[in-house]
Amino acid sequence: MKPALKSLFAGVAAAALLSATGAQAEPLELRLSVESTPGSATQHMLASFRDALQSEMGDGVAIEFFDSGTLGDEIVHMQQVRTGQLDVIPIGSDAVQLDSKWAVFDIPFLFADRDAVAAVLDGAIGGELDASFQESAGLKVLGFGEIGFRNISNNVRPIVKPADLDGVKLRVPGSKTRILAFEMLGAAPINMNIGEVYLALQQGVVDGQENPLGNIRKWSWYEVQKYISISRHVYTPITFVMNLGRYESLTDDQRAAVGRAARTAVLASRAYGTENDASLLAEITELAQGKVAFNDIDVAAFQEAAKPIAAEIGKVAGEEFTASVMAAIGQ
Repeated sequence: MKPALKSLFAGVAAAALLSATGAQAEPLELRLSVESTPGSATQHMLASFRDALQSEMGDGVAIEFFDSGTLGDEIVHMQQVRTGQLDVIPIGSDAVQLDSKWAVFDIPFLFADRDAVAAVLDGAIGGELDASFQESAGLKVLGFGEIGFRNISNNVRPIVKPADLDGVKLRVPGSKTRILAFEMLGAAPINMNIGEVYLALQQGVVDGQENPLGNIRKWSWYEVQKYISISRHVYTPITFVMNLGRYESLTDDQRAAVGRAARTAVLASRAYGTENDASLLAEITELAQGKVAFNDIDVAAFQEAAKPIAAEIGKVAGEEFTASVMAAIGQ
C-alpha cells in the first residue's frame, strides 16, 4: 500500500476510535448569569441548575457563573441572552417586556395556591408560553421556577381594603400591566430597579413596594418599612430560559441533560419558595424587633376590585390566551 494511502487510512481509523470513545468531544461551554445575590429566588434557581448540570455531566460541561449583578441588571441580561453573550438566565417580572402573554401573571389573585400554579405552568399553557417565547424573543423556556406570591409593605398605613392604597407611592417592576393594576387600585406606582429600593424607602422617595417575603428579607426592606400586609396578590414565576440558537446547537444527549438539570432547578425553586413562606414571617418579625406590623387583607374586597383589572390585563395578554389560562385554573 502506498504511504499516502496508509497515512489516510490511519487518520480515518484514529478519528473513528476517537469518535467511539468520545475522547474528541469538547466540553459544553455555558455562560450563566443573574442580577440577584445568593439567597434570592432567581440566584437560587440558577445555582441549582448549575450544580445539577455539573453533577450529571462532569467534565463534559464547563460553566461560567456570574451573580450579584456582575454583568448588569435583568434588562441587560435579557439583551445579552438574546444576542448570545449569555446562554442561560432566569427572568422575573420583566419577562412581559419580551412577550405580552406574560402580562397574564399580573392579574391579581389569579392563582389560589402553588398546586394551581404547577397545573398551569407544567401543562399545555406552559408549552404555549414556551412556543411563544421562542417566536417573540428567540429564547427556549427550560422551565418555570418561582419568585413567589407577592405582598405589600409600606410606611403610610396597613393595607386592608383597596381604599387603603389610595395615594401610596409604591415601587413596582417595569411591567406596564403591574403598573396598570395598582393605578386602578388607587396607588401611585413607580418603576424602579430593585437595587435602588432600600434607599428610596429610607428617603421617602417611595412609600412602599410589593414583593415576596423572600425578597423583603433578602433586601432588608423590613428595616425601612412600618407595615407588611400579607396580600399574596400576584404570583410571579421565574421564566428560566436558554438562547434558542444555543439550545438547538446542542447534541441530543446534551439537550436531555440540560432538560433534566432545568427540571431539578424548577423543583428546587418551588420548594425554596414554600420553605420561605413557612419560615420568613417569624424570621422577619424577630429581625425587625417590633418595628414592623403584619396584617392580613380583606381578600373578598380586593377580589371584587380586581375584576375590572383582570379584564384590562386580558386585553394585553390576549383575550383568547387569558381565557385558556382561566379555564386551566378552573375559573
